[in-house]
Amino acid sequence: MSIANNINTSVSNIIGIASNIRTGSNPPFTYDDFIAIYTQFGPDANGKTVVPQEIVQMYIDLANACIQEARWHAYWKVAMGWFVAHFLTLYVQGTADPNSGAAGVLKAGESRGLVASKSVGDVSVSRDYSTIAGDLDGWAAWKLTTYGQQLATIGRIVGKGGMYVY
Repeated sequence: MSIANNINTSVSNIIGIASNIRTGSNPPFTYDDFIAIYTQFGPDANGKTVVPQEIVQMYIDLANACIQEARWHAYWKVAMGWFVAHFLTLYVQGTADPNSGAAGVLKAGESRGLVASKSVGDVSVSRDYSTIAGDLDGWAAWKLTTYGQQLATIGRIVGKGGMYVY
């Protein structure tokens, strides 16, 4: 049934539907939910994790604030996983040994770009930073991990549609 045939729909309700703005609360998404999907971020056989549980929870909280079930519907859980896995991957890339000093911290925190070419003799690696902002304009850092690329790709589809703000 379309809203045009529903005589009980008010003008403000029609404007709300046309706005394409989705609100609402999310169902629970826990550390255990995330680890069930992405076991590589969970504990190993010795109970040691790559990323502390507090850091994982911090990114789960951030995802919960950014990824709305009302917009993503059936894709919500997978989008939450992509979001968290993306940021955890960047977190791991940016970690440094606390004993490495300022140079180690700076090296861990520098932008990586995408490897454009490699050499073996006399070792050489070229990185292309322009690709970060190419075909997913406005998605920049999401292109740095496969999780971010998946989130951005599906996010473009999920977010399609006009928007009207009254």
